[in-house]
Amino acid sequence: MTRAEGTTRSAALHFDHVAITVADMDRSVAFYRDLLGCVVLGQLVLDEGRFKLVYLRRCNAYLELFAHEPPAESAPGASDDAPRLGFQHVAFQTDDVDAAAAALRAAGVHFTDGPRDAPGGVRLAFFHDPDGNLVELVSNLPELAPYRPDGG
Repeated sequence: MTRAEGTTRSAALHFDHVAITVADMDRSVAFYRDLLGCVVLGQLVLDEGRFKLVYLRRCNAYLELFAHEPPAESAPGASDDAPRLGFQHVAFQTDDVDAAAAALRAAGVHFTDGPRDAPGGVRLAFFHDPDGNLVELVSNLPELAPYRPDGG
């Protein structure tokens, strides 16, 4: 058993969601909802409407779609700080983000952000796995407004 596996019960991790940046939110919501049977849970609009997140569920799995205004670019040729289309991160939910982060830090994991409070009433933290993939620790699903097509 590794140190990370030996975290306290209050810091147990459960798979939460995968995040994907999309070029057209309405088209992507329709695809995942109508063709793949996902249920739209709602949206969170940030940065004065320039960043929109839509959460969907299929069985016990969640999908978080990101859309940026102006739209994100494809990964090839995009600058390092520009939003990129495609996979963004995988998230694990825990009822104690700080304790889980402390256990991971003790095992040598470097965090790129947090733990911190975020919009929507969540606590989160980010770090990279050994291959550079972004991983999120999150306390819960954020408070969401109903999904509205056409950028609303």
